[in-house]
Amino acid sequence: MAAFISVLLLLLKLFIFNKISEPVDGFHEIGLVFEAVLASVLASYVFYLIVVHFKEVREKKTIYPFVTRWANLVVQDCRTQIAGFSKADPAKLDFQTLEKQDIEAVFARLEPNGEAPLAFWQGGQANWLQYFENYRVRSLGHIDKIMAQLIFLEAPLVALLMKVQDSTHFSSIETLSRVRLNNDNLMTFAGAFFEYVQACRELDGYLKTHAIHSASD
Repeated sequence: MAAFISVLLLLLKLFIFNKISEPVDGFHEIGLVFEAVLASVLASYVFYLIVVHFKEVREKKTIYPFVTRWANLVVQDCRTQIAGFSKADPAKLDFQTLEKQDIEAVFARLEPNGEAPLAFWQGGQANWLQYFENYRVRSLGHIDKIMAQLIFLEAPLVALLMKVQDSTHFSSIETLSRVRLNNDNLMTFAGAFFEYVQACRELDGYLKTHAIHSASD
């Protein structure tokens, strides 16, 4: 906007005001100073476009394939967890269409300390809380990589990633995965997990709408 106004005023000065005789002595010198200031503003804007803006555009174009890949991995972590439920429960859940009651139905049949479809590399089988914690840590790792490129990110993408990162599911699992619960099922976690799924679906929708899915998807 400042550059546009500067160009407009400069054109007015050159093609209109310069043709008008000065009404008071000294106006010509003031006009020269005014013209120099406008030209300086315009030159600064041109410098910004050439040196700064174009550089940012090139860098963003270079980094965004990695950003979108990491963002899609956040969504994939959610999809993988949902697919994992089918190995312990006959219900088939779909990432795009499942509702809260679907999660509740499955979680009602899963015990917190029961074996989840995740084996530790050092041996042993993870329980369901450790299963959730594994994917929480993975997803936060992807988000941390993305946020390291914050200056290149679009605000809506940042907001959606923060919604996943700050989800109640993530904050509760971080603490409870370190203790052994005596609950008979996972019903306590159903609501928070569904909110997490919704956050991931919003992120997935943004990535699809903006056509920035990674080439591997």
